[in-house]
Amino acid sequence: MKWALAQLFRYNGKPFSFEGEYDFTDYIKDDADILKISPAKVSGVGRCIKDDHYEFNIHIECVMTLECSLTLEPVDYKINLDVTEDFDKVESSEDVNIISGNTIDLKDVVWQNIYLEKPMRIVKAEYEATQKN
Repeated sequence: MKWALAQLFRYNGKPFSFEGEYDFTDYIKDDADILKISPAKVSGVGRCIKDDHYEFNIHIECVMTLECSLTLEPVDYKINLDVTEDFDKVESSEDVNIISGNTIDLKDVVWQNIYLEKPMRIVKAEYEATQKN
């Protein structure tokens, strides 16, 4: 999901919806914590707030496979989150993504949000159940 500002200008401030998938397999090659990741399903609504300021309400779903902290076995961790991201040509606050060039690309922003959802430690549910008995 990548748009030229000229494309977005045509919406004239009206909301527009989008939907697609991203493959982040290349992003996890150097991360020993993440064993694999499913394609991320991304959907949402974007709109121009004013001038070159855009707001995107994004829904992200994927499954990240991590190592259990105790058994080192693979554990699937489902990610299902809603985020709002702002883009602008000028930095007006820390929460704004700067538009470099004349395009808005959501891929890196989606990855950042997925990566922030990764737990620091995860334990396989079956292992936890055996320890309670």
